Amino acid sequence: MKKDPKDQLSNYEYQFIGKPVPRHDAWDKVFGRTKYADDFDMPGMLFGKVLRSSYPAAKILSIDTSGAEKMPGVAAVLTAKDVPNNETVTRFGQTHQVGGFEGLYRVLADKKVRFMGEAVALVAAETEEIAEEALARIKVEYEQLPGVFDPLEAMKPDAYQVGEGDSNIICNYQVRKGDVKEGFSRSHVVVENTYRVPFVEHAFLEPESGIAWIDDSEIITIRVSTQVIEHFRDVADVLGIPHNKVRVIAP
Repeated sequence: MKKDPKDQLSNYEYQFIGKPVPRHDAWDKVFGRTKYADDFDMPGMLFGKVLRSSYPAAKILSIDTSGAEKMPGVAAVLTAKDVPNNETVTRFGQTHQVGGFEGLYRVLADKKVRFMGEAVALVAAETEEIAEEALARIKVEYEQLPGVFDPLEAMKPDAYQVGEGDSNIICNYQVRKGDVKEGFSRSHVVVENTYRVPFVEHAFLEPESGIAWIDDSEIITIRVSTQVIEHFRDVADVLGIPHNKVRVIAP
């Protein structure tokens, strides 16, 4: 007699489905044993620090890195002109409902800064302390710009342009599903309002950090705190090397 597959499934003892499954890394995180990117080091490694803009919108009139470059223990000071491909296209918001969009991304600010905290220069030094001191010796001359600080104001045709285009609107999606007018007409109550929410922080456990090295095969390996390891393509594009020459590890 042939058994009904449904009966077989109902009597099957599942290993995971319908049961609490403990995270394999939970205990290490709770007891502080997890190794994050910032916990790794290598002999003879350099420490990198980023000089960031203190203005939300400003022209960069000049950058003088000579004071930092002369410091003992400083291996390199980089600005936008030193990056092989400083401008690259990065992709955001890949979803099944509305798709994604592409945005122009600059590794280091070149002619102007577009938000407070935008990276302007990089320093690599033998110690963190030397790198911090080197940042303080980089002189940047700014000319402040009006900026834009409200999303609704930013969408107006005469608003200050954050980028080089003719609009601050990066993309425009129109999602249509069902008959909205019919849904409203059949509803007992329709509530319309404008809601604003504050800035949201992920509050992740791992500090933002990373370590990178080049092996004998000229492969760049980056062990970094990230959710998006596929950004190795962006790293390769910025450096002007093949994608298979960059490897990203998210511990």
